[in-house]
Amino acid sequence: MSIPQNPASPVPTGEGTDEGDLEQMARELQQPIHRGNAVLDLDPICMAVILACLAIIAVALPGVIAPASVCVVFALISIAAGVARSFIPNYLKLFAVVGLILFVLRAIFVDEGTVLWSLGPLVVSTGGILFGLRFALVVMALCGAVVLYFALTPMKTLMLALESRGVTPRATYVVLASFQSITDLGRNARTVMDAQRSRGIETEGGPITRIRAFGPVLAPVFLAAMNQTEERALALDARAFNARGTHTNLAQLRRVGPFAIVLTVIAVLVTIVLILGGVLLWR
Repeated sequence: MSIPQNPASPVPTGEGTDEGDLEQMARELQQPIHRGNAVLDLDPICMAVILACLAIIAVALPGVIAPASVCVVFALISIAAGVARSFIPNYLKLFAVVGLILFVLRAIFVDEGTVLWSLGPLVVSTGGILFGLRFALVVMALCGAVVLYFALTPMKTLMLALESRGVTPRATYVVLASFQSITDLGRNARTVMDAQRSRGIETEGGPITRIRAFGPVLAPVFLAAMNQTEERALALDARAFNARGTHTNLAQLRRVGPFAIVLTVIAVLVTIVLILGGVLLWR
């Protein structure tokens, strides 16, 4: 990727290092990114295609078995990739909050099949329960594909893959800087909140207390964000980001191997077969 992974980081000057250290650093930078896991080392584009195929299966096939199975597959992939400890709890929280709300809202307004309970316009029926369950599972499958993808693929790796396939460095930098800004804003907000707390200002408690404490945080957070934007612009100029010619990369992606290609092709073919089979059976 033609931009540094952290544009605000200082440029190595070579001070305090000998020639052997610089050569060692150059050799390490020439090595492709290796994360030590077959799933994590998959090409980001191949991973996106595979997860998209799973999401399409959840949407296209009727019933609740397909989206439920896809959700389970997402959990299994996270276990295989070693990110289950962070992915599964967050995914379960989505189920407990978003999934449950979607299920209830859909289930109580659809009157199909046997009516189990009714109160005015609210009706709980067997058809409504199935409809709400399928709707919630499909949405959770779509959310799971997105959440799992970003749990498996760092944003800078995705931008590097897109740039290697012809996306301009300016576009990848804009996307990467936008996501990095969100992370920086959260970190700056926590820093300012800790500073306020150390001065004896109450920042925890009920909703009213938290809202009152949030107001004074906004100004320093946004001022820090503006300063970081200026630092990034200077860092890009120092690295000749706008120079014409071929850009060099600090990080290298592994070549797409036969395993990733075969796995992607299988995922696409299985998706096509399942969709065609489901359509034919449905007719």
